[in-house]
Amino acid sequence: MPHFPDEGPKPVTAHALRVALFVHAFFPEHIYGTESYTLALARQLQALGHSPVVITAVSPGEPPQMSEVERYTIGDIPVLRIDRNLSPPRNAREEYDMPALAPLLERLLREIRPDVAHVCHLGNFSVVLPQVTEALGIPTFATLTDFFNLCLNSLLQLPDGGLCAGPDARRLNCMTCGILMRRSERPSPFWAALAHPAVHHLAALAGTRLAPLLPPPLGTDARAVIRRPKAFTAAMGRYQAAIAPTRYLKDTFEANGVTLPLVHSAFGIDIDRRPKPPAGDRPVRFGFIGQILMHKGPHLLLQALRLLPVDAFTLDIWGSDKLYPDYARDLRSVARSMPVSFNAPFAEHRMAEVLSQVDVLVLPSTWFENGPLTLLKALATHTPVVVSDVPGMTEFIQEGIDGFAFPRGDVDALAAVLRRFVEAPDLARRMSAATAYPRTERAMALEVLDLYARFGGRPAPVAGAA
Repeated sequence: MPHFPDEGPKPVTAHALRVALFVHAFFPEHIYGTESYTLALARQLQALGHSPVVITAVSPGEPPQMSEVERYTIGDIPVLRIDRNLSPPRNAREEYDMPALAPLLERLLREIRPDVAHVCHLGNFSVVLPQVTEALGIPTFATLTDFFNLCLNSLLQLPDGGLCAGPDARRLNCMTCGILMRRSERPSPFWAALAHPAVHHLAALAGTRLAPLLPPPLGTDARAVIRRPKAFTAAMGRYQAAIAPTRYLKDTFEANGVTLPLVHSAFGIDIDRRPKPPAGDRPVRFGFIGQILMHKGPHLLLQALRLLPVDAFTLDIWGSDKLYPDYARDLRSVARSMPVSFNAPFAEHRMAEVLSQVDVLVLPSTWFENGPLTLLKALATHTPVVVSDVPGMTEFIQEGIDGFAFPRGDVDALAAVLRRFVEAPDLARRMSAATAYPRTERAMALEVLDLYARFGGRPAPVAGAA
């Protein structure tokens, strides 16, 4: 098993810190991995005697707030939420570089007067945020929870489903993704034509070569795509240091020219770690927990299970079908006449209870992943896993001991792995006894505090503040 210290380093900060945690979306409306990490970090910092505050946002297009900035609490954690409906991006450049946000961000930071800013996700704040914190003299750190800072779609996944190493020198791969994203965001015959499989590569090549000559909005969109990687490289250069939760993510950012100190520090998990209850004589219970999105792969799981006897298993799927209802509807159609239950998302405190009902958790993602919390919580609750062979997950499992990996996207290979559990009903129970993830949220937070101290996270006056 990978070694994770139970307690981590001892705190090296001799005083309480005010920490501003920035995240693109947050509870209670948004409950996924990055949001959960931010909340866990805030709670642990508070328990260790520090004063965290979360700054988040309503994304353009979501239900608006009553005011530009709303204040509320999650437990004892104060939250400030800005309404981006009042400042939506007017063009592709403003989707990641929004100078108009600077006055509001500066005002909030002057109010909070943090000793440290910690960016858990830069979405909704744009590359302007680290510019503002730098101008105010606030040491700024980041946790890289996905590939947003490298990739237009945050996934490093190509339109054909293949995996991407990062922006190429001419940004041709980025331009291709940009065209297909515009087709989804701005449905029209024009974008549909550019996104046609026979055309989009040529259109992307033309966009990279002719961007300075193209009229708006084509020219401005093309130039924005070309400039995006450089803008984020500059933004990350303003951080004192950043955390990479997986070794693969660290290696990928470094391979793409990111030179700031990147420290590998895995996520910590706090959950009921009691052994699973006896299984009894019943079919194998498979589970899927997460966003109902194509890159999470639930369609692959259903296709694989169709190859198994329907009386040998059950499958529970937990997740919201509201993000892409057409995709969710297709999943329900595929699952018709199968022993499959679709369930709504559940409150975070119920995770151990839900996982106690699962013999094997399946994560058939088609993108790289980055130490998903659902995977780590499954391991922590002694739930064996089946995962795609992507490095953001395989570095956490021991093949055949606490999980199995299958070739990404290969339905037959996934079915073969699932069949092993069906044909050996005690396999899940035996693997459960060897499945664990001991790393805690406290150990994670102590490493974050150590990072602050090592790279300049000492109290810093806010320029011009009273």
